[in-house]
Amino acid sequence: MKNKSKFIAGLLTGLFFISSPLLADPKPDWVEGDAGFYPNNQYMTATGSASNAELAKNRALGNLSKIFETHIKESSTTKSDTHVSVKNGAEDYTKKQHVAQQIQVRTDSIIRGARIAETWKDTTVFTYHSLAVLDRAHAGNNIKSEMSRIDSETEAMLNRSNSQNDILFSLSALEKAVALQYERQTLQNMLKVIDTRGKGSPAKWNIADLNGKLENKLQSLKIGTDVDTDPIGKLNQLLKSAMGNAGFPAGNGASDFTLVANLDVQDLGFRQNWYWLRGKLSVKLVEANGRIRGRKQWPLKVSALQRNDAESRLMTQVSKTLNTELKPAILEFSTGVNR
Repeated sequence: MKNKSKFIAGLLTGLFFISSPLLADPKPDWVEGDAGFYPNNQYMTATGSASNAELAKNRALGNLSKIFETHIKESSTTKSDTHVSVKNGAEDYTKKQHVAQQIQVRTDSIIRGARIAETWKDTTVFTYHSLAVLDRAHAGNNIKSEMSRIDSETEAMLNRSNSQNDILFSLSALEKAVALQYERQTLQNMLKVIDTRGKGSPAKWNIADLNGKLENKLQSLKIGTDVDTDPIGKLNQLLKSAMGNAGFPAGNGASDFTLVANLDVQDLGFRQNWYWLRGKLSVKLVEANGRIRGRKQWPLKVSALQRNDAESRLMTQVSKTLNTELKPAILEFSTGVNR
């Protein structure tokens, strides 16, 4: 009787282990293929796997974000490049003019509304799988709403630019309109990813045309250059080069404005086997009538094993600062913020 009981118990245990895979949740279709319940024409989907459920969910949302990151550039930057060559002991500058813009668009603002639709645990390998879904229509409407706001602001900036007699005010408004349309272009690229037709919402304005107007207005702005203090003796050359790279033509004859640069240098001496220099670079824009339109300054600090190298590094910082900061500073002067 005892042997019979053991036999029955063993048989039941064996049947339990044989049937347990049949009792487990079946593998969803989305783990290795398309999510049938979330058709591609209505949803964007992504999956993530990990040893715990929360990490799997985070990875699924992260992979959904990467769908946009692989189709668009989150940061679009054009810059002014200065190429320096040495001829007969003198530096020769050549330039490529670009309209400086930097667009930062966060994909997490676009996938707002995404959710984890399902999570499944693979008990055979103890791994969690999560499915993230994003309603295409919802995401598309969010982007279109933002694009509509940008278009309204662009139109306001263009109207302001056309109605201004003050060339700096006009130039600043036009530059903002161009920046807005670069941002819209990035959103358009995102919308093309969401729109299964790949069309998105075409822009009212052509960026190339707006850039052309901006370049023409920059060329009409007559700015001369001057230097107050230049202890190292290279500031004037660097200032003129940076002005050209920013798109401002060299002032010939009478100028509407004069950009005055100043470089103060403090020798901090030899410390811990290094030569230290501290500097302060400043510029001010002066109207023909003597009125100061705006001021801007930047702190500098360098070190080197040789004093000559420290001076060279300081002027490299000066050049970099002027080439990256000069144009935004001049455009800010139109508002009087840095007066």
